[in-house]
Amino acid sequence: MNLKKWLRKKRRQMKLNRLAREGKACNPKKWVFVVGCYNSGTTLLHDVIASHPSVAHLPREGQYCTDQLTIPSEVGLTRTWALNPDRFVPRPGNEPDAEKLKRQWCGMMSDPRLPVFIEKSIPNAARIQWLDKNFPGAHFIALVRNGYAVAEGIHRKAGQSVEIAAKQWQQSNRIMLDQLDKVERKLILKYEDVTARPAEQMQQIMDFLGLDHTELLADRKWTVHGVTSRIRNMNARSLSRLSPEDRAYIQQEAGELLDYFGYTPDP
Repeated sequence: MNLKKWLRKKRRQMKLNRLAREGKACNPKKWVFVVGCYNSGTTLLHDVIASHPSVAHLPREGQYCTDQLTIPSEVGLTRTWALNPDRFVPRPGNEPDAEKLKRQWCGMMSDPRLPVFIEKSIPNAARIQWLDKNFPGAHFIALVRNGYAVAEGIHRKAGQSVEIAAKQWQQSNRIMLDQLDKVERKLILKYEDVTARPAEQMQQIMDFLGLDHTELLADRKWTVHGVTSRIRNMNARSLSRLSPEDRAYIQQEAGELLDYFGYTPDP
């Protein structure tokens, strides 16, 4: 680690320590958690919802704005947390400190006075029950995307094999769905529906959150991972990069959930 990076990490930890000790825990009416697998459109969905004037947000994923949550890349699980889920599921004696977490998040929130707070950290799919228990008024918005397209994205961005990427997609979604089954306030959406009918889907989300959909800034261009465009389906581009062998490997590893959601390798 070079000196500049070390100093940045040291300053971050000092800030987090100060917030954990002295920060004020805010109490929004709703804590909203966007969950889903990597490369499923969760960043776009988070950013669109965060554009609402009643919604507060963090400057980056919540896992990077606290020292209470395990970060996959720091434990050798870059974009593959679900291959070792025990590291991320809170258990008695090995739970994050919820009050410290709230103080740290609230200290970095865009406006802690707002009634709704939105957060997105991919491994939160393993923490849904814990978040529901510790964050009053927790709402969960889950996004599922074609596993072939997701596996291609993880393979391309993280250098993981398509087999590992497909396993991550199936395992993370299976864990997410199991956890969602045990909480009351949840909304499960498909990426393909959100991109095909954004106005309709965003109104559904706003109704779920009790917010006025006319104040949402959804009809504009968004920049996600360096790509700027309006809300649109990017599956075809990802699917076109898959070879027949890739598609066979993905089907072999994730066929159960691919069939469940009705996903195919065709654009």
